[in-house]
Amino acid sequence: MTYKVLSLKWRPQVFSDIVGQEHVTKTLINAFKADRIAQGYIFTGPRGVGKTTTARILSKGLNAEGGPRYDFDPNTNISEEISQGRALDVLEIDGASNRGIEEIRSLREQIKFAPMTGQYKVIIIDEVHMLTNPAFNALLRTLEEPPDHGKFIFCTTDIHKVPATIISRCQRFDFNRIATGVIIDRISFILENEKIKSDQASLQIIARKADGSMRDALSILDQIISYCGTDINYEQTISALGVISHDLYFEYTEALLAKDGQLMINNLEKFFQYSVPVSEIIKGLNNHIKNLLYSKINNGINLLDMNKESKNLYSKHSEKWDNRDLLRIIQIFSDVSSHINRSDDPHLVLEFTSLKLLEMDKSISLDMLLGQTIDPLPNSINSNVNINDEKPDQKKNRIDEKKLTNTLIDKKGDTDIIAKTEKADIEIDKDEGSNNINMEDDLNDSNNLNAISIDDLQDNWQSFIDNVHIKKPSIASILDKSIPIALVDGIITIKIASGLDFHISMIENNKNVINEILSSVFGGGIGFSLEKNTENDILSLNEGQETEIDNSENDEQVRDKIVDLFDGEILT
Repeated sequence: MTYKVLSLKWRPQVFSDIVGQEHVTKTLINAFKADRIAQGYIFTGPRGVGKTTTARILSKGLNAEGGPRYDFDPNTNISEEISQGRALDVLEIDGASNRGIEEIRSLREQIKFAPMTGQYKVIIIDEVHMLTNPAFNALLRTLEEPPDHGKFIFCTTDIHKVPATIISRCQRFDFNRIATGVIIDRISFILENEKIKSDQASLQIIARKADGSMRDALSILDQIISYCGTDINYEQTISALGVISHDLYFEYTEALLAKDGQLMINNLEKFFQYSVPVSEIIKGLNNHIKNLLYSKINNGINLLDMNKESKNLYSKHSEKWDNRDLLRIIQIFSDVSSHINRSDDPHLVLEFTSLKLLEMDKSISLDMLLGQTIDPLPNSINSNVNINDEKPDQKKNRIDEKKLTNTLIDKKGDTDIIAKTEKADIEIDKDEGSNNINMEDDLNDSNNLNAISIDDLQDNWQSFIDNVHIKKPSIASILDKSIPIALVDGIITIKIASGLDFHISMIENNKNVINEILSSVFGGGIGFSLEKNTENDILSLNEGQETEIDNSENDEQVRDKIVDLFDGEILT
């Protein structure tokens, strides 16, 4: 007996056999029940989802014994003749090879004749979008007003190529891609009847490879059975199909998390052993990252078209990732995939892109970003100056300024000076490219409130603000315009610059955080109260004192100190 491939052997013969297209079968069955069969139908959708099969089943129902009826017997002579393409009353034409106006004229003549064995003359045109424009035009009149016994059924994968005048004369049915789970269930049913053993992972691979096409799935299954015999397993399946194992995708993202270059190179070598284009590798990686992203969204795991074991694996692995990092990786892969096929060496492009991803820092929230940002020199030269020095070839320098003058210089050149001396120990680490500020503070280790004076508070006030900036940048920006003016029974009175009331409200709402930082800087048991500055005077750590200094002489002192601090030179 001649072998028949699975896609033909298990081709649906009645409406109930069709899977994944319930919206189509239900509508057609109801049309039979209500005796509302249209003169023309057009079925559109991807390849291998049941368009032509549904057209044949519809033809069988129209010409069934005692019909038209949807629950016909598929074993009757007329049904078997339609299935085999031998029925005289059902003409199945390939639109790609019979696309001219002469062929359509012939159809117009044939449909005029009454059916010989059934009740209807049915014309099925597959790949109807391949017809020429003159052929479509020749069909319009007959399609709109066919004889009572004439029915047209068109099938196409490119509905946009079919003229609107044809579509408007038919009932249109859009066939969906078949879900992975539906394909797996159908394959399992077939394998059970074929007495062939299989595992769930293998069926998952076959269904995913089919990409929504049942015909493709059964063709792949035929190939796997030829390779594996009566016992299908995962290792043999991926070997026979040349499919990249999902383990490699997880290894890839693990290498990204670990920032391990050696692991990444080894992983890419495994990818390249498969005889698939680099564009397919990138497509698989993008799909893998998408699955991780969906797994982090509320109920997003249920959107993934995979079995329970795979969902659990993605859910566990996604806990290590931040959504923003996954989105950045998808964007990078999308940019690369747009030009990867035009590259002379796509493998090299993927390698460089992967190594570049290893250098990608983790995303941080806006609050964290503000907390890590070091502002440049403020408008006034205050104590605890942050100095950015980008010369990597210099050794560690330590600048110890015992007295640093606080100066407020306006843009017109007039200078008002409020002087105060204080100690600042500024350390610049060139090797690490970071700015470290070491304050000479003997108060941190002391819990004796009697040993703290208002002068101690003012001397180390900027250190307190810097600590606040790390945890609460927005609060630090408000405290930047504040000074401690009194210390009574462990309560610091802080004068806040005049401004909006919500500034004070923000400080009150973060009282616990501020008290914690006060205790860490000045010792335990420190609290605070606020006093709003109602005057327009400038808040200064030496409030109420003025030092009369000659402007020109002070300008030179300030200029000299800036030159020394930045190792600069005067050009003019």
